[in-house]
Amino acid sequence: MHDIETSPEARAPLNIIIPMAGNDFERPDGLVKAQMPVGKTTLLGATLETRPWWSDAAVPVFVLRDRPVSRRYARETLLARYPTARTVFLSETSGGAAWSAAAGTALVAFPDAPVIVDLCDIIFDSDADIAAIFAADPDLGGLALTFGSRHPQYSYIRLGDDGRMLEAREKLVISDNASAGVYAFRSVAVFHLALAHSLQNRASLSHNGLLFVCPMLNGVVAHGFDVRTLPARDVFDVKIADVPLAG
Repeated sequence: MHDIETSPEARAPLNIIIPMAGNDFERPDGLVKAQMPVGKTTLLGATLETRPWWSDAAVPVFVLRDRPVSRRYARETLLARYPTARTVFLSETSGGAAWSAAAGTALVAFPDAPVIVDLCDIIFDSDADIAAIFAADPDLGGLALTFGSRHPQYSYIRLGDDGRMLEAREKLVISDNASAGVYAFRSVAVFHLALAHSLQNRASLSHNGLLFVCPMLNGVVAHGFDVRTLPARDVFDVKIADVPLAG
């Protein structure tokens, strides 16, 4: 696997979208998945706040379903902990995380800056400076954080010998490069080009009738951009915590 990585430098604007509108977000006990205890914090704290691109100046966009549990979580937790945050509420379950993330693009603070879609459900270490990587390579349209696995739980990215992405598939093991659930697009415009490609190729790129974010990277490539990977290290996935993960 050919990865690229940079040391942290001066922070540039980034958009961060966190889709939280899936059917598995609200739990039977009245809590939400993001509140799952992880050490002395929660799953959201152990993911979003440990990312190298996160800062107190960030303007995250959270996308949730318009239900009492999620409304309460947004009011009492998200907006209290992240006062600059913006929220989008969907009246129904969307047609997949790609659609939920698309709703979030309506409220991004920096339309011309890179867009990070973070599912915030896998803990990992990284020191990648995503803004700097995009700034250094005008041909780069997308990035994905990956680690070594062949577990069917994950989405996968197949790379060429030059490190450029050849293919991305949802829940289909086409390589050893498993997605860590974080994807970056060069801009909101590139994000929507990628979404349009998924819509045009729904038959091959959907999974269980839903559109997910990982296969959108095929659309980035289809529009003439490169997609590359960044290493996610010390990966811990609470959803399958009994399965040892590499990376």
